[in-house]
Amino acid sequence: PIDEAVLDYHVLGEGVGEDGQPTKRVLLVVAYRELIDRYVDACKKAGITLAGIDLEAFALLRALQAPQEGVGTDATAALVVVAIGHERSTFAVSDGRVCEFTRVLEWGGSALNVAIARAIDAAPSEVEGAKRALALTDEMVPDGLTSDQAKNAREAMRRAIQTFARELVSSLQYYQNQPGSLGIGEIVLTGGTAHLPGISGELERLIGVHVRVGDPLARMKVSKKVGQPEQIGSLAVAIGLGIDD
Repeated sequence: PIDEAVLDYHVLGEGVGEDGQPTKRVLLVVAYRELIDRYVDACKKAGITLAGIDLEAFALLRALQAPQEGVGTDATAALVVVAIGHERSTFAVSDGRVCEFTRVLEWGGSALNVAIARAIDAAPSEVEGAKRALALTDEMVPDGLTSDQAKNAREAMRRAIQTFARELVSSLQYYQNQPGSLGIGEIVLTGGTAHLPGISGELERLIGVHVRVGDPLARMKVSKKVGQPEQIGSLAVAIGLGIDD
């Protein structure tokens, strides 16, 4: 229902359609009112003046690329950023300056925990250490696992990633079916799960588009006194929220 949502929009540009009628390119943002109200109430209780509420997708795009036309040297290509969280992932497409499309995918790093747990007959809460120690690029056997368990766990992870790849392909196809959509330049991964060795190569093989792991600190000057977190991708949204382009 419309009364349960908050809507905002921004006119990005004006033009003329094929029929000669004036057209406008509009960025529309919709969010659940209940979610927005929580942030508003928290700021009121803290005595903080709320200037605005940003979207995760906007923050991710700012953190991983400075404003430019397109991607790299291709001004006609779209940048796709995928932040893989624990329970879900944020998918965002940009022309280099404006977020053109975003959606939330119901797949996250916890799916790998479930897959590994089933493969080695353990509980999902017990395999976080094994997940971080495993890699898709070699046959290394983490402490606490047998070689067969490690092999089965990697195979299970690959099957789970295939499910994620299908979700990404579906989202890419949906975006490219929109009028005026751009070609896909590359997919940039971030989030904690993006640190799994080999996940970018596995997704690139499955999707057929160049995939790389992004650096959320690329646009920042970091003091030598600041230690780098083990999984910096988990902080990509927070970093992007602090960047004002």
